[in-house]
Amino acid sequence: MPQLQWEDTIEEGHNKINKEQMRLSASYHMKYGLYKKPEFKFFHSLGIFNFFQGFKSDDLDLGVYHLYWDKNADNTGGWRERWYDPGQKLEPVGWDSPYRPDPEKLMKWWIEAQANITAKAFIKQKQEQEQSSVENEPWNHLPKPQWEN
Repeated sequence: MPQLQWEDTIEEGHNKINKEQMRLSASYHMKYGLYKKPEFKFFHSLGIFNFFQGFKSDDLDLGVYHLYWDKNADNTGGWRERWYDPGQKLEPVGWDSPYRPDPEKLMKWWIEAQANITAKAFIKQKQEQEQSSVENEPWNHLPKPQWEN
């Protein structure tokens, strides 16, 4: 644990509250809020690798908490954490998987799939219109001759 300096403590009355202890408590609550979500275990599969949360009040600035995915992390389910001091540049973690989908190919597939769905719906609608127009022809509504009654 690093040596604490006087600047790392906050004096409120006669009680001294350690900045690291406050960060530990804040990170606990942040992780608990995320871990209890059922979708949390799928976030990294969906491409969500970073969670940032700033902790600042009028009197105190703890900095920014960063929970990020690291496939090499041990015993943490692949998630690690770090704190950024006030004013420090945030560095989100990117996706380094070789199996990452190509956004252009994904967009092309999406457009083709939507065009296919739209075309099928249009063809179905046109067939229904043609069928209803055939059923509405005047000779289909002529009364039967009396000898067939």
